[in-house]
Amino acid sequence: MKALERSNYSGYRVSDAFNEIILKSITSYSGKRREKLKSFFLDLQQGGCVSGMISEFIYHTDCKAFYIEHIDDLENIRTELEEAVGEPIENRFGAPHYTFVCWLCFEEYCYELYSRLFE
Repeated sequence: MKALERSNYSGYRVSDAFNEIILKSITSYSGKRREKLKSFFLDLQQGGCVSGMISEFIYHTDCKAFYIEHIDDLENIRTELEEAVGEPIENRFGAPHYTFVCWLCFEEYCYELYSRLFE
C-alpha cells in the first residue's frame, strides 16, 4: 500500500514491520482499503496499544522480542520524539521499558501517517 510509504519514519527499517502490522490489522475492517486504514488509525488513537488491539504488542514477551530485533530504530524514534517535545516521555502505564517503547513508537508512527494522509 503506497500510502504507508509516506511516513516521515520510512527511513527506519522498523517501518516495514509496522506496515506489516497495519496491513494485517486492517483486514478486520470493512470498506475500501483507504477507509479501513482511516478507521484503524482512529481506533488506535482512541484506545492505543494498551487496549490490546494490536496482537503483536499484547504480551510483554512479544514486545521484548520486537524491541530487541528493532532496538536501534525504536530508541532513535523515541529520542527524536523526546527532543521534539523537549522532555522525556513518561511511561504512565508502568509497562516494562521495551513494551513502552514499542507502544510509543507504533502509536507515533500511526498518528504521523494519519495526520499526513487524512488531515
